[in-house]
Amino acid sequence: MDVFDDLDDAALADQCAAMTPVQRRHAATLALWRLHAPLLMLAIDPDWGLHRTVLERVFRAMVPAPGEEEPYHAYPEAVAEMLSAPFFADPQEGEPDGGVATVQVHLLVELMEWKPWEELDAEKTERIIHLPREVSSWLDSGTQSMLWDHPARRAHEAFLAAWPDQGRGPELGYHSVRNLTVEGACHEIVLALPPSADLWDTAAGREALALCEAFSVELVSTLAWQHNLGH
Repeated sequence: MDVFDDLDDAALADQCAAMTPVQRRHAATLALWRLHAPLLMLAIDPDWGLHRTVLERVFRAMVPAPGEEEPYHAYPEAVAEMLSAPFFADPQEGEPDGGVATVQVHLLVELMEWKPWEELDAEKTERIIHLPREVSSWLDSGTQSMLWDHPARRAHEAFLAAWPDQGRGPELGYHSVRNLTVEGACHEIVLALPPSADLWDTAAGREALALCEAFSVELVSTLAWQHNLGH
C-alpha cells in the first residue's frame, strides 16, 4: 500500500466502504489510539473533573483482553464514570484554552460517542480516521510558524527526506507523514486479519497498537514544546 494514496479523501472513503464492520471498528480504534497519549500524559484542566485513572480505564476497555468472554462489558461502566465529570455533566462555554486542551477536547468528544457494541458505518469510520490527520496537520502548521526550531528538527528532516514521493501531493510536515505511515501500516494489518481472528490477540494487533502508541507519544512531545512556547 502506498501511504500517500490515502491523502485522497475519495480513496479513504472507498477503503472504509470496502471494510467489513469488524475491520472498521479496528481501524477506528487504532486511529483513536494514535491520539490517546495527550489525554493521559499531559495536564488536564482541573475544572473538567476528569481523573486520569478513569480515562485509562476507558482506553483499556476499548481493547478487550485476549479471550475475554464479554469483551465490551467494562466499557459502559468506564464511560458512565467519565460522563459524570463536570466536563460532560456541566460543560463550560467558549473555546478550549490552548493547543493541548483543544486536542484533548476533540478526543473526549469522540470517546463520549464511541460505542464498541455498535457497528460503525463507513462515514463515521472515515471521520474518526481523519481526526489524527487533522491534529497532525495542525501541529505541523504550528511548528513551522514558531520562531524556534523543533528540538527534533534534524531527525524530522531526515525522516521526510526518506519519502521522495511526497512531491506528488501537497507539502506535508513531519507529523502528517508519520501519521499516514502508521495509518497505512495499521490498515494493512487490519485488512490482512482472517475474519475469525481477534486482532488484539495477535502479534500483528499488538504491533499496530505499539506503532500508534509511539506516534501518540511523539504528539505529546510536540504539544508540550509548543505549549511551553505559548502556542
